[in-house]
Amino acid sequence: MKVAAKSHIVKRRIDDYVWRDNTLASRRLRYVLGTHFKRFDNVAIVGGMVRDFARVGKQGFKSDIDLVIDASMEDVADMARSVHARTNVFGGHSMTELGWNVDFWALESTWAIREGHVTARGLTDFTRSTFFNYDAVLYDIKRRHVLHDNSYLEGLQRKVMEVNLLPTPTIIGNLYRAVRRILLWDLSAGERLKSFIADNLDGTGFRDVVAMDNRKSSTPFLYRYKSANELCEAVICRQYRRAMSTYYGEQLDLPGLHLTSNSSHPIVHQ
Repeated sequence: MKVAAKSHIVKRRIDDYVWRDNTLASRRLRYVLGTHFKRFDNVAIVGGMVRDFARVGKQGFKSDIDLVIDASMEDVADMARSVHARTNVFGGHSMTELGWNVDFWALESTWAIREGHVTARGLTDFTRSTFFNYDAVLYDIKRRHVLHDNSYLEGLQRKVMEVNLLPTPTIIGNLYRAVRRILLWDLSAGERLKSFIADNLDGTGFRDVVAMDNRKSSTPFLYRYKSANELCEAVICRQYRRAMSTYYGEQLDLPGLHLTSNSSHPIVHQ
């Protein structure tokens, strides 16, 4: 499935999966959303799910669900207590039910908004608060709308990932995500993201992202790079990446290095 050319295509893909599909996963997701979150008027799915449905459809979606709720922190915290949710790293809540892992935040408690980097008057403003432009999209559950800025789908089609907002509370975390996404999805980095990678992918950063890859990923591969310079070149320069793939051949069979728009390789999640 190709990158969606229009918002209504993204909407249809998500509508089908969330509201119409009769698979066990979709039925369970409808139950979780309806049982615990319908009490709020303004709830949006954000981040990976919407991005992946826009990029490649449901076959590329293998992550958990992230929700942002435009309600008071107190009301969201009350709901979290009622479902025995855990507190997560960045001031939100995490719950697991029927096989779905759901992280959720009150809009005002999300990091960039809480720290004053973005002023939020509603859910739409959340799209200005993400670190990556690829994540600057959301799906309003009640209204079944997809929201993003005018350049969002163009960026996906051009396969250019860029920094949407600096600063960030997790430099190594976003460095790791940048490296894996660019290599797995065969992307180009925008100028701001190139600078972020070059500034932070030093010897220490290299060790940290490799360690994070080994710890967090079911498909680790960054350990195959010999140095920060080699990894940085592969991430920033697509030509170097392809030359490196040819040089190493199957010995360095990195996910994403051989992907093209017509590839039969399976999608590998970030």
